[in-house]
Amino acid sequence: MNISVFGLGYVGIVTSAILSKKHKVIGVDVNPTKVSIMNQGRSPIIEEGVSELVKKGIKSKRLKATSDPKYAVMNTDVSVICVGTPSEESGGHDLSYLNNVMEEISELLKEKKKYHLIVIRSTVTPGTSLEMKEKYFQGMNVGLCFNPEFLREGVAVKDYINPPFIIVACTDKKAVKLMKEFYKGIKSEFIVAPFQEAETVKMLCNVFHAYKIVFANEVGRFSEAYGVSGKRLMSLLCRDKKLNISSKYLIPGFAYGGSCLPKDLRNLQYLARKKDLDLPVINSLDISNEKHIHNAIRKIESFDVRSVGFVGLSFKPGTDDLRESPQVRLVEYFIGKGYDVKIFDKDVSLAKLMGANKAYIEKEIPHISSLLVDRLDELDECKTIVLNRNVKKDFSNRNVVDLR
Repeated sequence: MNISVFGLGYVGIVTSAILSKKHKVIGVDVNPTKVSIMNQGRSPIIEEGVSELVKKGIKSKRLKATSDPKYAVMNTDVSVICVGTPSEESGGHDLSYLNNVMEEISELLKEKKKYHLIVIRSTVTPGTSLEMKEKYFQGMNVGLCFNPEFLREGVAVKDYINPPFIIVACTDKKAVKLMKEFYKGIKSEFIVAPFQEAETVKMLCNVFHAYKIVFANEVGRFSEAYGVSGKRLMSLLCRDKKLNISSKYLIPGFAYGGSCLPKDLRNLQYLARKKDLDLPVINSLDISNEKHIHNAIRKIESFDVRSVGFVGLSFKPGTDDLRESPQVRLVEYFIGKGYDVKIFDKDVSLAKLMGANKAYIEKEIPHISSLLVDRLDELDECKTIVLNRNVKKDFSNRNVVDLR
């Protein structure tokens, strides 16, 4: 393939250098110093393995750099955009560099009849790619792809060659085919996704990484205050690959509850206060959980009907445990607001008769116990259904709030 790479910053240099192992690559940048350094076979950035790749690429004549965008576009089939999208004062992405490059390429492509693929690797706000396609390339023989990078400084070459996955969003099948050739030889799952999904996942990965760093640091401060090794604790925590370092609990759904999570969170917060420790992330967990319950309330109220059926009452499926169940919180709220409420939960219905929670149901929530029904069909009269369990019943003819 003949590929042009716009923007010889960190991502652009790494991308150009690695692609030149198998493709002919033209790097493009407005900075003549970067262009000159690269054409001398040297890397403008310090990154393990990149200098050697640039040197080999220049020597083999599979890699060159230029400040002439027309030369790059007219001599390539694919243009990869790696320009910066820094933060604005508002916190949003500054897309001015991206807009400038897209406008420049669109003008050049008016002179080119052959199909041309544009690949955006810059981090962008969800929805940006298709807006760019509509704004700059409408009616042109141009394909557009968003292909986020997941490169860590210091190990970028290794990350490029061994990515966790490859995700692309493309406007047409030809673009998908070209992107598979683009990544030929790299063994990783190749995922074709909608544009907004691909654009969002890059940002979300970085936010998750930031969250993990802050959480570990808060654990470190807490541990130090109590004379425990934070590094040792986090090492033990990470040995649990079944729950802790896994996809468990990382599926959007409803609020947490039960007898363990709320209790231990409160106790850790109490112990932190005793040592005058400020742990903002850990202290925000129950606040965020509470907002999730309020969000569910707003969704249910938005239908403006007074008949609600709840599928699921215990804090999670497969148990009759009602202690600190967020579903109980929901039910109690709507009972208090005078709604006509019915509840189906086969495990809790059984607990009414013989379970360990029988005494709890009778003493703590007898007003809720009387609203339990034995069959799912008994919710048919309810205008709104709140789902917190997987059930074999079609509720598509009703208002549905899905909390699963």
